[in-house]
Amino acid sequence: MATERVRVGVIGGGLIAQAAHLPNLRRLDTHFELVALADPSAKVREQVGRRFNLPATYETWEALVDAGGIDAVVICTPHSAHAGPILAALDAGLDVLVEKPLCVTLEDAERIVEAEQRTGRIVQVAYMKRYDPAVERMMTELPREPGKLRYVSVVTYDPNMVREPFFLPSDLVRGDDIPAATLERMRRSEREQLAAETGTDDPVAWQAYNFTFLSALSHDLNLIHGVLEQIGESLPAEVIASGRWADGWAGSGTLQLASGVQGSLTWLWLDGLQEYRDRFAVYLADAVHTLSFPAPYLGWPTTYERRHGDALSQASQRATAAIEPYVAELLHFHACVTQRTPCRTAAAQARLDMQVLKQMFLAAQAGVAGR
Repeated sequence: MATERVRVGVIGGGLIAQAAHLPNLRRLDTHFELVALADPSAKVREQVGRRFNLPATYETWEALVDAGGIDAVVICTPHSAHAGPILAALDAGLDVLVEKPLCVTLEDAERIVEAEQRTGRIVQVAYMKRYDPAVERMMTELPREPGKLRYVSVVTYDPNMVREPFFLPSDLVRGDDIPAATLERMRRSEREQLAAETGTDDPVAWQAYNFTFLSALSHDLNLIHGVLEQIGESLPAEVIASGRWADGWAGSGTLQLASGVQGSLTWLWLDGLQEYRDRFAVYLADAVHTLSFPAPYLGWPTTYERRHGDALSQASQRATAAIEPYVAELLHFHACVTQRTPCRTAAAQARLDMQVLKQMFLAAQAGVAGR
């Protein structure tokens, strides 16, 4: 039986669209039909549209949604421009794959979850790590009994993504011709949302919340939530400590479960180091499960390892898989749209992530204010 093709419009033609979603949608042409792109940059519309042989391009997402002829949208706009197209797409009967975070404000997150339930459509948040085959392997090997959990730890350090040799070919199309009035509207909307959510007008705090907490740490927190759910722990965990430093380019949080078990996550931007490391570890009473993630923009496989056994019979298992998480999440999205498969990273999960991340940020902000 032939695979049903999903007609897709992409909203936002910037870095993540050019580096991951557009090429992978084209690669999966038995599953998806790329129909249109919306971006405020004429340069992006012309050059990216030509590169991917797109039948139509639009200056606004409203024009793309109103034009019809699609089944779903993939949203790759800045965080503060997620909620509008998500809600409009749902009301138009479209399914949605949106880059993380779901949005900026918890009020918008509530509106999105309500609209998803009301319309019966799908909002899948692009936490691509949850679709990594190594993560799937770990999930199958975790116990279903919370009493064995002792600790969860994540440490990630990241270089500046937008430079060679991380993106080849080196002709990334930059939308540097967006009309000034459009840019100002976008920036004003972002400022208003960040001020409302953070309770401050400090640009350093905004950067810390919008990028370090909502964006960078959200991947790891969502994975921690997935692990806790798999083991059988109740959510959410309590935020008992948090911090931010380096002008908002580093952040961390410590969580505590009802049982007293703790977990921690830390993200650091190391702009002078051309290297990426991301180590995720689950410590149990009788085993340690670790994931070593490569830079997501290199397409290398993640390594999963489980260490177990007593002192006389130590054993470890290592596994990798070649399929890229960005491809795997698109295949899952296709299954959600065509087969109504339950979404692994639904909007309600992302709302919970945002609630915890906001608590982390506010705790970190209080620490900064108290110095």
